[in-house]
Amino acid sequence: MRYAVIGSGSSANSYIFESGSSLYVIDNGFSLREFKSRVSNLGFKYTDIKAIFLTHIHSDHSKGVGALSRDLEIPVYAHHETKGDFYQHKPVEPFKHYVIDDLNIMPFELSHDAENSISYYFKIGETRYTLITDTGVVTPEMYKLAKRSDILFLEANYSEDMLENGPYPQFLKRRIKSDYGHLSNLAAINLLNELSDDVESSTSYVYLCHLSKNNNSIDAVKSDFNEHYIGDIPYRICNRDESVSFSERLLVN
Repeated sequence: MRYAVIGSGSSANSYIFESGSSLYVIDNGFSLREFKSRVSNLGFKYTDIKAIFLTHIHSDHSKGVGALSRDLEIPVYAHHETKGDFYQHKPVEPFKHYVIDDLNIMPFELSHDAENSISYYFKIGETRYTLITDTGVVTPEMYKLAKRSDILFLEANYSEDMLENGPYPQFLKRRIKSDYGHLSNLAAINLLNELSDDVESSTSYVYLCHLSKNNNSIDAVKSDFNEHYIGDIPYRICNRDESVSFSERLLVN
């Protein structure tokens, strides 16, 4: 079973997961042409995509969702109050379970400054995944889902030092640091330290995603982790705009 980060960062975000002969996509901030190119380069068959799951309406997550759904004539699963120019809107509600073929999925609420922001906890085969990005805080509900997951996609959006000393105006800095903004490197580290100490945690691997173009870098993430991470869960830093495919085999490597 394969899955991939099609792209992650300030510009555009998208993830793809394989379940049997079907593919499922979470978000698409890319143009249709760019999305097709990235999917092909990753070794996936574009026409095998059966559905899209949308987290929220910010353009770096939603810009290409409507075009993708119409091109393939596939449904978009999104919060029941979300509006969009989709081929078909399948409304979902937080903390309700949905089954689509071999995919078991549960949306959950995010703490973000876009209306009706949600993300997803889901199971394919025996592997459980959770995507936690675009949230200003990790809620108790998010923590419970993270510790039940084998694979965690986790936001490490900004370095606190880079944000504080960077060029953004104060109102934007406050927005990013607020409970409705994004998770810092240190917030991600605190969560992973807590999961590492939790004997009930199933988390086996973490992908650090959604690095800010202006307020973070690979080196800044490495520096913060070297200084503050005391856990033992392996992780990979996903560079901005990087397309990279992974395999379930990572769980046993």
